[in-house]
Amino acid sequence: MKLLQNISLPTSSTAFKRVNILFDEQIIKISADDIPFEEGTEIIDGKGLIILPGGVDPHLHILSDSKTAAQDLSTITKAALEGGWTSIAELSYYTDSPLFNPTDIMKNKALVDEHAYTDTALWGHVDISDYPYHAEAAQELWAKGVVGISLAAPTPNPAIAEISFTEIMDLFLDIYESDTAFSFQGFDHENHQEFSFEAQRDAIKKILRRMQENPIHIPRVSSFSTIEFINSISKRSDISFAICIADLMPIFNPGFFSPEQICDFEEALDLLFELIRTNKIYLLSNCTSSYISPAKDAPVFQGSKPENLAYSYLWVLSEFWKNRKVPLATCIKMTSENAAKRLGIYPKKGCIAAGSDADFVLYNPELSTAIKTPTGAKTELHGSFQAVYLKGEMVAGVKHKTLKTGCFLPRVTNPKRRHNNNTWI
Repeated sequence: MKLLQNISLPTSSTAFKRVNILFDEQIIKISADDIPFEEGTEIIDGKGLIILPGGVDPHLHILSDSKTAAQDLSTITKAALEGGWTSIAELSYYTDSPLFNPTDIMKNKALVDEHAYTDTALWGHVDISDYPYHAEAAQELWAKGVVGISLAAPTPNPAIAEISFTEIMDLFLDIYESDTAFSFQGFDHENHQEFSFEAQRDAIKKILRRMQENPIHIPRVSSFSTIEFINSISKRSDISFAICIADLMPIFNPGFFSPEQICDFEEALDLLFELIRTNKIYLLSNCTSSYISPAKDAPVFQGSKPENLAYSYLWVLSEFWKNRKVPLATCIKMTSENAAKRLGIYPKKGCIAAGSDADFVLYNPELSTAIKTPTGAKTELHGSFQAVYLKGEMVAGVKHKTLKTGCFLPRVTNPKRRHNNNTWI
């Protein structure tokens, strides 16, 4: 048992609340008053620190070659944990062993339990070549706890058969009565010879015309006009999207970060920032990939460098909250709460509340953190992560050996975003 005393808890306003938190693997009690504790309870002094929920990334792309899967998973999730990301969801575009059935889940669960530093959820895939049993297989995956089914058109992976927009429509109709969530990434390759932002928007429109009641998530949007389009229809459809943090870094800190993918955010920077400030950007993700995709592949499938994981959460707090006065509650929603909701793991994750897993970061806003960016530039970020806790155990932090305690994270609820107005506070 542990008791965290005199810690500052953010509220939905700009104020903080000084609280004490009793926790073990889960948070047991949060109170502004003294909490009685038993003999042997570990006392942690939180004075001067802010408690934040651990970061939740809804889609990393770690697994590719089975021969290197264990090492890739270990290395990348260790960097994520040290950067404050305590939970991730693995969405493999390029894996040579796609997750098509419950047996595949068990294989990946064993891999995660042995090698992952973060708690790790899994996305499943559709094997359209298994017609007419592909829809049944997708439902079976959903019942076994995957956070969603990944759809890609065109397929970037020869191990995953090409699926047409007509076949996607049939799949949606086959599972009409289910709340199964899907992600979609790609472009309208049926009417466009190559990727463009317009081709991506056309593909999203095709998906929306075919969707039933199922939640749809777009893992990476790099065009402001696509953001505007999705926001304009999001109240009529359960659709969400993520912006890659690596796409934001170069436009807000151009002297220290260079673009990793084509992106037009700089052309509408003021408008984009207004959406960020007013809580109209639903998710921020690292979009990390262990695999360097071939040049022939569409940019929409190209992941970002794993090195960013070590400081991306801290960068959001430094740049948006400290430098640009975006409300801290908004930063938390984009990096933790909303991803947990989208994945169906809230309030187990992404939340500081009694009954939630004790996954949190102890943040010192008065210190700074020196980093070296992928360009080789050195800079400092406002704030410092003093300690990272996963299921009640300190697993990373200043002068602390990083511990591997991650495990497979099954979905615990159905992610109906538009019907979920709860907040992590």
